[in-house]
Amino acid sequence: MNNFKSIDEKTEYLTGADTWRTKACGKIPPVAFSDGPAGLRKQDEKGDHLGIGKSLPATCYPAHSALARSWNEDLCREVGGAIACEAAAKGVDVLLAPAVNIKRNPLCGRNFEYFSEDGYLSGKLGAAYIKGVQSAGVGACVKHFAANNRERARMVADSVMDERTLREVYLLPFEIAVKEGRPAAVMTAYNRLNGVYCNENARLISGILRGEWGFDGITVSDWGGTHDRASAIKAGADLEMPACAISAPEIRRALENGVISEADVDACARRISDFAIAAEKRRSCAATAFENISERAAEECITLIKNDGVLPLGRGIKFAVLGGRCRALKIQGGGSSQVNATKNADIYAEFCGDDDFLGCAEGGLKALKLAKKADVSIVLLSVADDTEGADRSGFSIDKKQLEFLDKIYAAAKRVVCVLFCGSAVDTSFDEKASAVILAGLAGEGAARALKRALKGELNPSGKLAETFPYKLSDLPSSENFGKDVYGEIYSEGLKTGYRGCKNAKYAFGFGLSYTTFEYSDLRVDGKGARFFICNTGNMRGDEIAQLYISLPDGASSPHMRLAGFVKTSLAAGERREAFIPFDEYTFRSYDEGKGWVTVGGEYGVFIGASSEDIRLTAKIAKEGEERVEPAICRAQAAPYPVAKDKKGRPVATLSTPLAELAHCRGLLGRILVKIILSKAKKGGAVGGTMEYLPIRAAVQFARFNTAQAQGFLDIFNGRGIRGIFRILFGK
Repeated sequence: MNNFKSIDEKTEYLTGADTWRTKACGKIPPVAFSDGPAGLRKQDEKGDHLGIGKSLPATCYPAHSALARSWNEDLCREVGGAIACEAAAKGVDVLLAPAVNIKRNPLCGRNFEYFSEDGYLSGKLGAAYIKGVQSAGVGACVKHFAANNRERARMVADSVMDERTLREVYLLPFEIAVKEGRPAAVMTAYNRLNGVYCNENARLISGILRGEWGFDGITVSDWGGTHDRASAIKAGADLEMPACAISAPEIRRALENGVISEADVDACARRISDFAIAAEKRRSCAATAFENISERAAEECITLIKNDGVLPLGRGIKFAVLGGRCRALKIQGGGSSQVNATKNADIYAEFCGDDDFLGCAEGGLKALKLAKKADVSIVLLSVADDTEGADRSGFSIDKKQLEFLDKIYAAAKRVVCVLFCGSAVDTSFDEKASAVILAGLAGEGAARALKRALKGELNPSGKLAETFPYKLSDLPSSENFGKDVYGEIYSEGLKTGYRGCKNAKYAFGFGLSYTTFEYSDLRVDGKGARFFICNTGNMRGDEIAQLYISLPDGASSPHMRLAGFVKTSLAAGERREAFIPFDEYTFRSYDEGKGWVTVGGEYGVFIGASSEDIRLTAKIAKEGEERVEPAICRAQAAPYPVAKDKKGRPVATLSTPLAELAHCRGLLGRILVKIILSKAKKGGAVGGTMEYLPIRAAVQFARFNTAQAQGFLDIFNGRGIRGIFRILFGK
C-alpha cells in the first residue's frame, strides 16, 4: 500500500492516536470521533471517554427512547442533521450514533439510548437519523453491533440465541440502518455472541455486514472492546479505539507466527485510510436551519397514556407542579451519551406569568399546602438509574417518590403524573392519577413541550415504542435477564416485547390524543395497504397508524409483527387516505438451512392504533415455502475462560476480568481488586463497567505499553515488586 512506508507503520495505524482520534499517516489525515446520540458530547484534549470529564456545551436533544415515540422518520433525520452541524462546527468528523440495539428487557440500564423493542421501527428511525447526520457533512457510526442488550458484565457476557432470533430480531435494525442509511462506520459490541466476541466475529463482520448487506465503511471497536487484536483483524475489524500501546506489538507477533497475514493487515489499513480521506472531503456543514428542533422534537415525544378528561388544563383551573426537579427536569440518561446541555429544562420558568399557576415545590409542607389549594396537582416522577454501565435495580419507581405521591393524592383534588424515564416501568401508581404523561428523556426542550401539552397548546401525538407490562414477569425475557454474569440465554426467541408479553398495561404503539380518530375502507394489494383516517374530534391532531402482519402457521412465528407505519396530521373533521407500502421485510422469515424465505399461505394484514387496538383487518395470499424452522435456542453460554494455578487461584492474563482476581496470588493485587469492587458496588457508569473490565481494557485505558501491561499482570500473579518496577520504568 503506497500510503505506508513499512509494515510497522501499518500495524501502528490500526489503533487510535488518543481517546478520540485516528492516527495521521503521510497524506492521510486524522479522523475525530465524538459521542452522541442525544447531542454532541465533545470532550477536550483531556477527555476520559466514560463521561466523568466535562464536555463542551451542546444542545441536548431527546434520547432515542423518547425520539422513537414520534414514529417520525423526517424528525429523526432533522435531529441527526442538527447534531451533526454542531459536531462539524467543533471539528468532529464522525458521530458515534445512532444506537439501534433492541430494548429486550426494561432493566437494561442503557435502554434509554435505544429506539425500541421492535427491530423494524428501530431500523427505520436509525436509517433516517444516519441520513440526517451524513447530510450535514459528518459520518455516522451505528452501534452496538450486535445483541448488546444488558450492561452488567457487558464486556465479557455471552448473548446466546438461535439463528432465526438473531436475524429477525437483533440484526434487523442494523440491516435496515446499513442498507438504507449507508453509515460511514459500524461500531462492534463489547459482548460475545454465541461464544465469539463481536469484534472478532468474522461471520458477523465479513460475512453478514460486508458480504450480505454490502457495507463498505469501516468497523470500529467499542472503546476498550478489543480482546485479541489478531483475531479481530482476521475477522475484518478495522480500527481499534482508543489508542492502545500494546496493540502493534501484538499484531507483529501474530504476523511472525503466521496467525494473520500482511494481506489481512492491508485490508484493514486500506479501509481506514479510505475512510479518513472520505471524511476529509465531507468536512462542510451544508445545513444550518436547525433552530428550535430540540423543542419541536420534544413536543412530538410527549405521550399521553391516561386521561379521564382532566387534560388539557382549561382557563381558570388552578394548578401546581410538585416533586422532582421543576427548575431542572430530568432530560437525559448517564454515561458516554451525557450532554453538557446548553440550558436547563425549567418548568417553573415556563409557567411563570400564567395566572392559574400556583407554584412549584419539590416536597415537604409547601408541596402539601399547594396540593390542597390546587384544582390539579402535577406530580413529577422519574427513574434514577437510566445509565450506561449498570442495569436498573428494579422495575418500580423508587419508594420515596411513591410515598410522596401517596401524600399528595391524599391532599389533592386531582393528580396528573408526569413520568421521566428511558424504559418501561411499573405504572401501578396511575391508580392515583387522573392523567399520566410520559415525557421520557426529552432533552432540553422538555419543559416547553410539557407546558404546551398540559395547557392544550399542542395535541400530544407520541406513541409507545415499547410495551409497558403490568409486571416484569409478563415479559418472557425476564426469565433469564441478568441471571448469569457471563451468559445471557435468549430462550424467549422471537417473543420479544409485544410479540411475547403476557399482559400489557400500555401496549406497544399506544398513545392518547385530545381528539379521536376513525379508520375505514382498508384495501390491500401486492404493493401495500390503503385506508382512510378521519379526525372525528374538535382539535387538530396527528395519528400514527401501524401495519402489522401475522404469518401462516408454517412460519412458526408468534403473534404478529410490525411491518410499517404512517403519521398523518388532520384538522378537526378532516378525512384523508393513508398508504403503507409492503417492502422486502414484510413477508420474509429466516430458516437456518434456507436463509430468507417467504412461507406460502395466507397472511393477516392488520391496521391499528396500537398492537392491541386493531381497527381494520384483511388477508393476502403469498406463494412460497411450506414451512421454516421454529426459533429454538438449544445452545448454552460458553464458560468464560479463567486460568488457574495449581492451588486453584486465578492467574491474571489480559483476558481476565478484574472481578475474578479477588482471590489471586498477589496480596497487592487482592487489595487493588478490593478497592475496584468497592467502587463498583456504588454503581454508575464507571463502577458498573469496572467490575468486569478485562485487564486488556484496563491497561489500554491506562495507556500502558507492553512491559507495563506485563507489570500489571505481575501484581496480580504474586510478583508485586517486579510488577511495580515494570509499570514505573518498563519500556
